[in-house]
Amino acid sequence: MIRERIERYYLKVLLGKKTGFRGRVFKGFLTLLSYLYLAAIQFRAFLYRIRVFRSRSVTAWVISVGNITLGGTGKTPVVERLARLLHSRGRKVAVISRGYRRKTGPRWKRLKEKILGAPTTRVVSDGRNILLNSRVAGDEPYLLAANLEGIPVLINRNRVKAALYAIRRLKADTIILDDGFQHLALKRDLDIVLVDSEYPFGNRRLFPRGILREPLGNLSRADLLLLTKASGEGREELKAELKKFNRRAEILECRHNPVYLRDVRTSIKASLEFIRGSKAASLAGIANPYGFEKMLPELGVELIYSRRFADHHFYTQQELIDTLNKAARRGAEILLTTEKDAVRFPRLPPGKIPVFFLRVRIDSLREEEDFGREILRFLRRRNL
Repeated sequence: MIRERIERYYLKVLLGKKTGFRGRVFKGFLTLLSYLYLAAIQFRAFLYRIRVFRSRSVTAWVISVGNITLGGTGKTPVVERLARLLHSRGRKVAVISRGYRRKTGPRWKRLKEKILGAPTTRVVSDGRNILLNSRVAGDEPYLLAANLEGIPVLINRNRVKAALYAIRRLKADTIILDDGFQHLALKRDLDIVLVDSEYPFGNRRLFPRGILREPLGNLSRADLLLLTKASGEGREELKAELKKFNRRAEILECRHNPVYLRDVRTSIKASLEFIRGSKAASLAGIANPYGFEKMLPELGVELIYSRRFADHHFYTQQELIDTLNKAARRGAEILLTTEKDAVRFPRLPPGKIPVFFLRVRIDSLREEEDFGREILRFLRRRNL
């Protein structure tokens, strides 16, 4: 696809892999755009501060889980863990997402929605049944809906409308905003911001010249900073830097913990020991496939072939067949992918190579501590 080729070229420029004349010109153009982007977002924030634009309050707790960078920091597993935790404590939780990169229908329909205003709230799951597929809902809302029994998941670009719908129609008393840090139109009681410990701020430049969605100084709005993918190295330096931008926020460290495998064709669950010693291929269409690929050798797998697609890519059956054939020719015994990728697969054709997705969970960095208890302690200190 043309869009994905452009994305790949763009990423190569950001990573400094395109150093020729065209790459330098494109980099200069991106730098100019980043200054315009900075002016726009800071002016927007100023309008909210002086109340030209007003943030709407609703009659429920509002907890935002977001980040200050583009790409994968682990928001979806954190949202899932937080929603389960609050639901288990008797809260009536609803998760709200924008539904990024979902398929919204023909161009004329999207244009009509823009002219008439934000589209109506769509219910991905009412807590009992999943009502939309991954193409219509978007991969992340669909994944949350599939894993959160008893918790509704809704999508709307206008989070205020979605929150009001959840409160009035679904009787929610707790709203979790998936990727809500930049959404200033809805007041929140708690802002949780995720920072990727391995690649915290990219090249420290604003989009589109870098991966920052806002200047680092805007971290001052955060109430809790979660260091995700923490490995135990270089944490103190990163914590010290974060404290420069926000001295009041508490900092918690967590890691992505692989827990089991699931066969994409049969849905049969398997232990991590099942793949130990195997020759494997990997397939990923996520923002940071390198973290996933790095995890596999740690599970005792010999990774002999990797194929990557753009973030949120919806696969065709032919792409999967080609990937499985290439993996077989390289001698792979299994194909491993992420759970987020698996929900974007069409029906898999029969084949000799089994396909598994890796289920991961957010846990505290220190094994003796429980992530849920840490979050609950923090919420009690905040009187939530």
